[in-house]
Amino acid sequence: MAFDESDREGDSEGGTPDYVPSGGSPAPASEGETEATSPTPDAPADVTGAAPAGDDPAAAAGDQTAPAVVDAPPPAPRAKTKGVADIVFLIDISGSMAPVIDALRRNIEVFIDSLSVGDANNASPVKDWRAKAVGYRDAEHDGPGWFEDNPFVREAATLKAQLAALQAQGGGDEPESLLDALYKISTMSASPKGSQTEDPTMWRYRSDAARVVIVFTDASLRETMSIPEAKGGGMQDVANVIMGNRIILSLFAPNFEVYDRLSQIDKSEWEVVEYEGLSPQQALERFTADQANFRTTLKQLAASVSKSAETVAL
Repeated sequence: MAFDESDREGDSEGGTPDYVPSGGSPAPASEGETEATSPTPDAPADVTGAAPAGDDPAAAAGDQTAPAVVDAPPPAPRAKTKGVADIVFLIDISGSMAPVIDALRRNIEVFIDSLSVGDANNASPVKDWRAKAVGYRDAEHDGPGWFEDNPFVREAATLKAQLAALQAQGGGDEPESLLDALYKISTMSASPKGSQTEDPTMWRYRSDAARVVIVFTDASLRETMSIPEAKGGGMQDVANVIMGNRIILSLFAPNFEVYDRLSQIDKSEWEVVEYEGLSPQQALERFTADQANFRTTLKQLAASVSKSAETVAL
């Protein structure tokens, strides 16, 4: 499930994609083109109709030929950065998610190890990765504590500690505030182009590292956002900032129609988590409790991220 980041070449950091109008001013005439000159009235006539030996007829009559048009060579392909990624594990931390968070914590090293070695399908290993665990609940029910952020880290042990610190509680009744959380993550500040230092609270510049957000949830989502910076916004607003900031989205979520729509965002993928006869909460718990299956899933996820960790220099 590889994605080619060359499909997204917006020039603005932290906003929606730029659009280039299809129209434009007519091209000016090529420099050096002049009107054809008329024969000089006083010039002697050539009664034979033949040009004098050694003379160029075109030169005698004045050069009326326009300069040859030479096609410009095609632009060289832009250099790509491979094997570099910033990864956010965005996790529903409402009350029912404790077993899922614990399963992620126990198995996260499988993901990191697989990420770092690539795979047999020519996925480049991601040697330069940063990751963080971020939790969300219900912004309308849980107040300021609805969103728990962390800095980017480079060690699996530190990432495990972040996961262990996420407390599954609150959330009230469904739905939860995933759209609000995606909006906050997508619009997170980024380091400037050419920066020689890294800020663990920011994305790296968009062509320096692929940006990946991996969601785990067992609940539905609120379709109208309530955070101040996006109050009243909805799915399209989230889609705009995800695409504008070149986010690669991976969802592990129930078989709800709203996640089908969310997965239609460019470069997104959705793993439907469901088992016959089980509620969404029971299904995700079973999905992550099957250690062999979940470890395989994390390996596959790492392979997908590895293939996606290719960005076009801008």
